[in-house]
Amino acid sequence: MEWVWRIFLVWYGFGIILVGFDLLPPFLEWANAVFLYLAGGLAVIYAVKTLGKGPGLLFSAAIMAFTMWAESLGVKYGWVFGAYHYEKDFGIQVFGVPLTIGFAWVMVIFTSMAIVRPWLEHSFSLVRMLLYAVITSSLAVGMDLIIDPVAFVVKEYWVWENTGPYYGIPNQNFIGWFSVSFGIQILLYIWLTVKKGKSDSLWSNRMKWLYAMMIAMFVVTSLVAGLYLAVGVTLAAIAVTLSAAYAGGRLVFRE
Repeated sequence: MEWVWRIFLVWYGFGIILVGFDLLPPFLEWANAVFLYLAGGLAVIYAVKTLGKGPGLLFSAAIMAFTMWAESLGVKYGWVFGAYHYEKDFGIQVFGVPLTIGFAWVMVIFTSMAIVRPWLEHSFSLVRMLLYAVITSSLAVGMDLIIDPVAFVVKEYWVWENTGPYYGIPNQNFIGWFSVSFGIQILLYIWLTVKKGKSDSLWSNRMKWLYAMMIAMFVVTSLVAGLYLAVGVTLAAIAVTLSAAYAGGRLVFRE
């Protein structure tokens, strides 16, 4: 699967310049969807290497289906994340939600998991499970703190129908992100601590890089667009989360 990683790196290299500096021509808008498919595909590969082929594919498909269903509740009823609608076509839609969004969620879940992957090598513990779910879900929200302002304010990929204090994004969106991620990460923690998943340091590191690269792309786009608050809030939130992970890990994740 090395070729997928290499293709992604090339795509990312062009993307951070063309998208980050708003140089992407209209006839290349489809490239955004391909980028998310590739990022999600990398996360699926990581899931297979960590959980095993069957469970990895099953968890990836389940995460995609569940998150797209949750997103559709927002589009149709304003539930979970708040009321919004998509403005631009991201490709094939399921439940009224672009399939690329499902791939993006798989990427968010597994990159967040990879950052604290060593925690999953310990035996099951309720306290450890809750700390793991809180940290990984906070990392997910940290990513959305930079994604949503860019997608909503700069690119207008979707439009919020209610508002909030952070770039007009409702607080419900971030609560929804945390809650959806929390539930999924609880299930992953239980599975991996009971079934004892595999450890692949190469792909774990690649997932960490993928998380950082996604943040970097949206930080560049935010700086170019003048969304300085989004950059500051995002980097601060991630720094606090990683500090809490370090302190909590030393305190709780000991046999």
